[in-house]
Amino acid sequence: MTTTKRQRPFLAYAAMSLLVVWHTLAMIIAVSPDSVLTQAVRRLFDPYLTLFNLDNYWGFFAPHVGMGYQFRYVVEDAGGQQHVFIPTDKLSRFNPNSIWLRDRYRNVIDSADMYGDVTVAELCREHTALRPVAITLLEAEEKEFGPMDRRLGKDPLDPEFITVHAFRTIRCPAQ
Repeated sequence: MTTTKRQRPFLAYAAMSLLVVWHTLAMIIAVSPDSVLTQAVRRLFDPYLTLFNLDNYWGFFAPHVGMGYQFRYVVEDAGGQQHVFIPTDKLSRFNPNSIWLRDRYRNVIDSADMYGDVTVAELCREHTALRPVAITLLEAEEKEFGPMDRRLGKDPLDPEFITVHAFRTIRCPAQ
């Protein structure tokens, strides 16, 4: 038996409504704390949650927000002097490109073997006036920073709240 033209909009509306209900339930179950009930229901929703990468743990926003990082680098010039640069200091939070650039710097930190040589070549070209010989890639990792520190007028990137790690030194390509 075929559906009539009047039934088609109703069926489409019903299908969309079921999808909205399904997705809403999946989002609620994805962040629910473990219990006997959620474990039983999760078996049904797990394929959907995994397919759309919605499988998050309880408290994914709070109470512990992940610590930050900051990409830095040191340019060693032909005279042996070292110049420290923090590229994120030049970025405006209001410029959408800042998000892309911060992610790019994160990729360099996470995968220096893959992105380090290309990044250093670009940085050597950017700082040609210094006659760079080598560039050392640094990561400034934030330590614990609490509300009381903020009230005292401190910043998460103050020297007492960061640890700087040199994770790779790469020579500049010959000019």
